[in-house]
Amino acid sequence: MSYINLIKNGFYFILLITTLSACGGRSAERGNLLSAKGDSGEILLFMDSTKWEGELGKAVREVFAEKLGGTLRDERIFTIRLINPLAINDLLKTHRNIIMLTSFESNTKETRKLKSFYAEETLNKIQKEDSLFMLLKRNQFAKDQILLFLFNKTDQGLIKHLKANKLKLQEIFESAEVKRLSAKLFNAQEKIKLAEKALNEHQFNVRIPYGYDEVNTEKSSNGKEGFVWYRFLDPDVDKSFFITYKPYSNQNQFEKDSIISWRNAICQKRLFGDPDNKESFVTTETLEPPVFKPVMVKGRYSIETRGLWKTNNISMGGSFISYVFADNKKGRIYYVEGFVYAPSKMSKREYLRELQVILTTIQ
Repeated sequence: MSYINLIKNGFYFILLITTLSACGGRSAERGNLLSAKGDSGEILLFMDSTKWEGELGKAVREVFAEKLGGTLRDERIFTIRLINPLAINDLLKTHRNIIMLTSFESNTKETRKLKSFYAEETLNKIQKEDSLFMLLKRNQFAKDQILLFLFNKTDQGLIKHLKANKLKLQEIFESAEVKRLSAKLFNAQEKIKLAEKALNEHQFNVRIPYGYDEVNTEKSSNGKEGFVWYRFLDPDVDKSFFITYKPYSNQNQFEKDSIISWRNAICQKRLFGDPDNKESFVTTETLEPPVFKPVMVKGRYSIETRGLWKTNNISMGGSFISYVFADNKKGRIYYVEGFVYAPSKMSKREYLRELQVILTTIQ
């Protein structure tokens, strides 16, 4: 199946689940909803605790606690907090990301509590139609909240649906987190003048959050190649992103080896752990190979890469995320990357998400 078809199928998939009848738990009046709480990337999971250590729990972790590429400390794409359904209260129900997962072959108190959130009509549909396994609710108990019901008559039926729809399920929460972070980043003062400078000098648009400054900008004499680097530096974390482009020639430029070769050439020429030491140039860590994924960004086909970087003299290192895409009108191919250096921070996930948000504003 092509990636375009996957995107189309995902649309119809979301359309289907939002047409199911509302769940039984009543929310407050929409105008009185409080803002959702919780840390970015955190999901509260309400499910029968006896199922958590078994096959069903394993399938859930394989979807929502998958390893995040480009990190050293075994980071996960989301942080899962398992909560006993009997402990549900008004405070927990206002969390930003919630999953209520139910296998109806169980009849424990926890399962009965979860069933109480379903309308009778929905329960009847579940019994009749095995293809229905999820119900997505937005702003049910709090503003900007994602509430996802996952269900089936049996454990094995639910496991089957989880495995078959892994990417779609991940995208529900990933897109919500990106949207939230984008609003937070760009509600503050943006670097409008820097963005205008990039447009005038390089003919692309990018949104630059407050705190980032231009480090270097270069443009070839014929205007076909260019490079610009922005950096946010504070004592705890060093975040950077750069944008470079060159003439587009053929589809081979989207191949994995071609992407890494281009990345290494850029970094060896322009990025150094110590600018006075030319042997401290940045390169790609190969002991933990980069992870590549085709994605659609603003309607354009792109290759997302997540990996680890290090300096050639192994004095520094960290994580990066990048995108490669083409501009057919200008005859350009772009390589855009965000990388982070934060040795004192255990988790790099949210810094990488911030850089992802910035990179995907490029047009």
